[in-house]
Amino acid sequence: MKFRDLFVFWACFFCLAANNCCVSSDKEVFAKELKSMEKDIPLPYHEALDKTMKQLADKNLPTTFMTHEAFIDSALLQRGMPLELKYLPYALSGMKADYHNGDRCGYWALPTLVGMRYGLSIDGAQDERLSVVTSTLAALDYLNDLHKKYNDWWHSILAYANSPTSLSHAMIHYGTEPELWDFYEHHLMPNTNVIADFIACVYLGKEGRLKFGSKTSTSSSVKVVEPVDTLNEQKNMDSSTLQQVQGSRTLFKEHIIKKGETLSGIAVKHHVTVEELMEWNHLENDKIFEGNTLIIKKK
Repeated sequence: MKFRDLFVFWACFFCLAANNCCVSSDKEVFAKELKSMEKDIPLPYHEALDKTMKQLADKNLPTTFMTHEAFIDSALLQRGMPLELKYLPYALSGMKADYHNGDRCGYWALPTLVGMRYGLSIDGAQDERLSVVTSTLAALDYLNDLHKKYNDWWHSILAYANSPTSLSHAMIHYGTEPELWDFYEHHLMPNTNVIADFIACVYLGKEGRLKFGSKTSTSSSVKVVEPVDTLNEQKNMDSSTLQQVQGSRTLFKEHIIKKGETLSGIAVKHHVTVEELMEWNHLENDKIFEGNTLIIKKK
């Protein structure tokens, strides 16, 4: 009996060891594949990707992506931005053109004030965040401006998906420079799932393994305004058309708060009121902090 029990024990041990070896090997292969796909945006492996990949591989994504992929590629190339960013809407909105969640709306999940800052019309009758074309131009301009500020694409993505203030607080709270997956593991920001969702979508997208078939239907009463009438025109939008749409995004300007500045002083400088600054920036009081950004409506 003892010999048989010992034999069974060692057999189980070697089976488990072999299984763990295979799992480890699979993870190493996946990590190497991600590394080989890296260009401007790092794609580090983490175990959280295993579950995210399986969930994404089983999904039928909205056909919005297929309809607008060529246009988004063109807009990214014009700005010299990584083409991988075309997969970011999956992490932000599930690629749904009619996405709504709190203050965020549309394919790129743009917050209201950010959309207005970049010239989108947002009111009770019309919300241009629901237009993939106009929201793409605004979102990419915002991402590009964030990258100019941080000189790091992941910091830019995290600031976009949360807010620049949230990113600053996360960095201060952590104490040292966090690695990418530290944000996820330590829940340093409200939306850190964007990391796993984006990397998984980039991987499956480059592998040609994304499935599309779910059609988005906009149930909102707000009017969706698409500046382009047909799929063919969207795919072949030329530079002059892009510049024409971009030219309208001048409603807001930014003010980076300097040491010693007060909200009242900034209001006087820009010929606006303190109340207006608080309204535009969703401030609950007049406390401001050096390095943060205020948006100011042009009059």
